[in-house]
Amino acid sequence: MRALRNDRSSSSSDLKGRSIEDLQAEMARLQEQIHEAHLQAHVQERRIAEELASLEVAGQRSKVLEATLGLVAEDAEKISSEARQQAGPASSSGAGQAEVAPAAEKQQQQKKSPLLRSDLKWPKELIDYWYPVEFSKNVKHEGKAVEFEVFGVKTRVTRLGSDEGPAEIRSAEDPSKIFPTHEKDGMVWGWLSDKPCPPAEEIPGFTKPPAAFREERPFTIHAELVIDVKVEHGLLLENLLDLAHAPFTHTATFAKGWSIPDLVKFNTSKILGGNWEPYPIDMSFEPPCMVLSTIGLMQPGKLEEGARASACQNHLHQLHVCLPSETGTRLLYRMSLDFMGFMLFVPFAKKIWEAMAAQVLGEDLRLVQGQEDRLRRGGDTWANPVPYDKLAVRYRKWRNSLSDWELREQQEAKLRTMSAGEMLAPVADDEA
Repeated sequence: MRALRNDRSSSSSDLKGRSIEDLQAEMARLQEQIHEAHLQAHVQERRIAEELASLEVAGQRSKVLEATLGLVAEDAEKISSEARQQAGPASSSGAGQAEVAPAAEKQQQQKKSPLLRSDLKWPKELIDYWYPVEFSKNVKHEGKAVEFEVFGVKTRVTRLGSDEGPAEIRSAEDPSKIFPTHEKDGMVWGWLSDKPCPPAEEIPGFTKPPAAFREERPFTIHAELVIDVKVEHGLLLENLLDLAHAPFTHTATFAKGWSIPDLVKFNTSKILGGNWEPYPIDMSFEPPCMVLSTIGLMQPGKLEEGARASACQNHLHQLHVCLPSETGTRLLYRMSLDFMGFMLFVPFAKKIWEAMAAQVLGEDLRLVQGQEDRLRRGGDTWANPVPYDKLAVRYRKWRNSLSDWELREQQEAKLRTMSAGEMLAPVADDEA
């Protein structure tokens, strides 16, 4: 009791020795400390909530993974059972079981198509096609010859006579060698193969702007650019055919503001297959090296989700021609619009489109160069294809079938224009 009285006496004397201002300052400091404590508590609560949410997402992913692994385990057990039946009585012995495992593993490996393999070397049969190698407007009689290398062939393109005269493609190393040349749809086409040249009538017509969605609003060409890209042309083609990367990669350009589809939910729900159109985009690969895409826009610069391209008010059409070269890819890019016609008369409009194309391409290159580096170090970019790789998978299978005419025809029969919903829809194993 005496100690308590002493403490009280001491505290009382301390209070008596301090001014009101000191006490108010102390109170303010205590309030600040209390406020800071509350703030830290809220921060910790938020972090805990975020961690719980992350755990919930991880749990959902874990369930999807477990289901997938369960299916794989069922397939493996089925394969193992079939192998044991083929092995006969010997399968009950240790030696027989040792033979079953390699057989099951081999059958599992065979489930992946041998046509789906990555390769940085273009097949020699790829040169046996007519190719658009330059835009007609870039070849002028009075101008300097256009020189470039594709397929390891150094060429120079000139125009005979006036600016309306025919274009001609010659070997830059042997000027006496003239390659078969034809102009169509504003592009100079060349036959660079040593094989007999097929008639120019066989040159496809999809390089011109598409038919109008509405008769009063035809497509007009706004930009034609030639760009040297330092990546292998097949990897660039696959990137252009990969719609799913856009919301992650092109966040500063044309995909700015796009929502990211719930791919996990979508790919595990057959009900949604083929019916959900997250983006109004139609796309196709056209042999031997072209990607066509039409994007529907409700307003310039605004993408309308949940609609097909044909239902949109405005449209952007793109043609990408990817020619293999020793340094990477010679890319011919043509952009056509059925709106913003006034841009055709804007000074320096080409510079605007060039800057935009360069920015989009720069976003792509970070991804594609990483894939190329992985391949050069022995990796396989097609080790685990997913459903939304449909078009890129079909391109790669077509490319790897060029040495077999029958296989090539089978793969070409699968190439067609696809919508975004079709590209993102779940598919059977034999399709992917």
